Amino acid sequence: MRNYLSLLLCAVALGLLQACGGGGPEDPVAAAPTEQAPISTRFNISVDVPIGVNTAYQSTPDIINSAYADALTSLSERNFAIVLIDAEGKIYRQADITHWDEDPVGTYIIDADTLTRFNAVVLVSRFNTPDFTIGEALPDNVFIAPLLSTDVAVTLSSTLAYLSVAQKVVNDEDWGIFSEVVSDPGFIELRTATEMFDEIGAELNNILVSQIGLRGITVEEMMSLTLVKAMTSGLIERKYTEQTSAISDVQAILTEGFWQLKSQASNDGNNINADHTSYDGQESITAQYKWEKNDDADIALNEYFTYFSGTTAFSDNDITEQILTTEGWVGLYDYLQVLFITPRTAILTNAALNNDDDKGLTLEVNAYSLTDKKMYDYLATEENHRLTKYIKEDGVFEEGAYGFYFTWKPQTDQHLLCNNRNDVADCRVAPIIAPLLYYTDLDDIFTNEPSETFLNVNGFKISDNIVAEFISNEFNTVFYWYKIAGDNWQVQAEGTWGSVNTFGKELIRFEVPNLITQLDASYDFDTRQLFLVNDKNYINIGETLLDGEQSHFSAFNVAAKEQIFALATRDNLPSFGLCDYGNTSNANEDKYLNAVTECGGDDRFNTQTISELIDQHIVQITSEGEISTIILKENNNWEFYKNSVKEDIARTWSLTDDGYLRMDWTSPASDEDFDYWARTNRALNDKLHVIKAYSINDDGVGSPSKTVYSKIVKEYAPDQLLACDTNDSGWSFDTIAPITKQSLTQYTTQTAACLVSWEQKTTRFTENMLLNDAGVTGDDLALTFASDSSRYLKLTDNFDGDYFKGSYGDTDGCGFNFEIRWQIEDDGTLYYQALDGSMNERIKVTESDGLHFAIKAFNHQTRWQSDEALMYTTQEGEMWSDIVTLVRADDIPEAVIIPPPPPPEPEVPAEGETPVDPPAEPEVPPVPAKGTILNDGQTCEYLNQA
Repeated sequence: MRNYLSLLLCAVALGLLQACGGGGPEDPVAAAPTEQAPISTRFNISVDVPIGVNTAYQSTPDIINSAYADALTSLSERNFAIVLIDAEGKIYRQADITHWDEDPVGTYIIDADTLTRFNAVVLVSRFNTPDFTIGEALPDNVFIAPLLSTDVAVTLSSTLAYLSVAQKVVNDEDWGIFSEVVSDPGFIELRTATEMFDEIGAELNNILVSQIGLRGITVEEMMSLTLVKAMTSGLIERKYTEQTSAISDVQAILTEGFWQLKSQASNDGNNINADHTSYDGQESITAQYKWEKNDDADIALNEYFTYFSGTTAFSDNDITEQILTTEGWVGLYDYLQVLFITPRTAILTNAALNNDDDKGLTLEVNAYSLTDKKMYDYLATEENHRLTKYIKEDGVFEEGAYGFYFTWKPQTDQHLLCNNRNDVADCRVAPIIAPLLYYTDLDDIFTNEPSETFLNVNGFKISDNIVAEFISNEFNTVFYWYKIAGDNWQVQAEGTWGSVNTFGKELIRFEVPNLITQLDASYDFDTRQLFLVNDKNYINIGETLLDGEQSHFSAFNVAAKEQIFALATRDNLPSFGLCDYGNTSNANEDKYLNAVTECGGDDRFNTQTISELIDQHIVQITSEGEISTIILKENNNWEFYKNSVKEDIARTWSLTDDGYLRMDWTSPASDEDFDYWARTNRALNDKLHVIKAYSINDDGVGSPSKTVYSKIVKEYAPDQLLACDTNDSGWSFDTIAPITKQSLTQYTTQTAACLVSWEQKTTRFTENMLLNDAGVTGDDLALTFASDSSRYLKLTDNFDGDYFKGSYGDTDGCGFNFEIRWQIEDDGTLYYQALDGSMNERIKVTESDGLHFAIKAFNHQTRWQSDEALMYTTQEGEMWSDIVTLVRADDIPEAVIIPPPPPPEPEVPAEGETPVDPPAEPEVPPVPAKGTILNDGQTCEYLNQA
């Protein structure tokens, strides 16, 4: 409305409409007048962009925390340029800036030799002079806004929208739907172009701003993101098609029915919705279908609800919002019903209303063929863009597919309020200085004099960055305070308010200036027409749909919907594997968001998938083969194990709204020492998860490090780990030897076959793992064996030559405890041998669940070499498998060794008798007593001989 009045006053003052638009010197687009009078227009330019986004590379400390818009109030004249674009989308002239100033509220006042027009744009660079070349397309390293009126807002939305339009002009060498305003920029044309341009900017803002990170990147980098490129080009293509489509038969379309699609991803899960709306001449029908992502199942829509206007009943629980009628506030539902229809127009109303309520909507439709058009382009909407990840980029519609562009208008003014029943406070307003003390009387919102400083403002928020202050004076003034940077607020615009009585309710109505809604991306109302009302003893804010005000939505015919879901499949998601995009040691949360968006499929964490990970072992392997393990607990604590040894520190986890698993490393939690995990892909059968991680680590030296990196982790159930016992030798208690003799070569081959690896990494023993803290006494570790809980292998960090010292013991049977020496071989094998040379053994890890290790071992005992019945070589022995666990050596009990009984006393001959030597026994290899060797498992034989 303010733009409308400004342009109208301009036209009246100059006496001719063309003075508010028209051509300029050497204008190759619009025909210039025969005699060109000097032109100068004063523009009031606000620059409100994310302060973390650079227009060109600038080496500055990363001290900016906000990724959202802040007004730039420290620019100079050199940071601005105004250029004009020709019919091919190229710069043909730079306008002269004849005056530059800055007012106290951060608005830049610029006089330039051009009129208001769509193909005249202001370029803003944060640090430098805008860099562009005459005869070339617009640069993508500046912020941009068209000079559609004398009040100009340079925002991220205006930049995205205009760069999208400009690229379309370059591609087509034509201004398309903006041709009329470029060639004849009159008042009506400028107003229409402003509405279309604002709509494009708002859609791009709704699609992109929440899904791209803006801090620490340049405009050029932002425009190169896959999501940004797809959505900007696709949305412009769809808008051009919709604006040039032809009026169609709404009655025939409703008879066949149309499809509206919606896809979403949140902590509640991923799903795709498809609603089919039709009218059979008697009844309005809306059939609703849904696919909810579950494991690896492919996309398949299933009907879950159907609305019939003649029979479906609703309850108060189904109310979504309310409308003011003669009966007061009436709850509305999510469904419409047809009251009257012709081929040109249909009249509909909400399912909660009837014709007598006089709250109908008129509906008309344009149709366009989609044959050979890219599906990506026509799914580039706030509702549908997540669908594109399931469709190949080159997927196109076939014959018979149509798109619909519906236009609906209220038949009368309609006042809408949120569902504030049951003491819901969603639409209550409160003073900015006391946000929980809601207004209870309309008089409380007014003040007699405007506040000179924001600290004393009696106002309320209508968005994150806008506070409205209502003044009770002869002009009924509303001041709109805008947060320009940090916590600095300034009056950015003025408006008016009016009191009306509607159906017995006093409403304070006001219109938010267009400049304000352009500046603030957090403005969440669907219209700029708002009202305040006292309802249920509180002041509530609602919005007004004006009589005849147009709104639009898009839909598909049956054939187009069928073709979309014929091509939509999870097979088109990124293949399983690491995605390195965005990995950096110079990170922030916004760069991390871009990395996650660029790499992500549809496997983000949500409430359900996180609950499935509770108490599971989440294991990651380093390139050296060491492991770390995370276990999430139901009480929101998590445990951390390094090389299977638990760290005794209380830590907490949470799931963020963005689907990040946040794990705090300190207690209490600190924003300078935590990790984010985002899951970008997974292999369900193998329990592998691809993680994009963001780590902030404060080691107390300098600023915390901030890193984005990728990794693959494996999930194990607590009782999942099994030993790989393929080709194990077995054990004979009769011979006290292996049942099947195996060679060292066979062991090496079988061990390789048993190895479980991912990301080309396998778990293996390392000195760092087994020594714990080298050189620290009292922290030595030991291996215990699942198959024989009495057996243990103690490993010390006492070094002797090429080996560390240790001992092998068993508290069962006769008990033994002999000294060994051990080392880690190059392939991660733990090799140890008895100091007396009687045995040696190799143990290699084949898999780990983070707390335990599956091993494949090879044992050789020298007595098998001297046993003529066995005849082992030095390269032969026993192959066996087990599950081992690392524990503190101090926790191992000392073995109580039962010695062999003493030999019998020799018989003493009677006096006078000659001793007789006993017959010589044949020499045989000594057989160890039962209960005295590894893998024996027998009761100590010595006990039977005592």
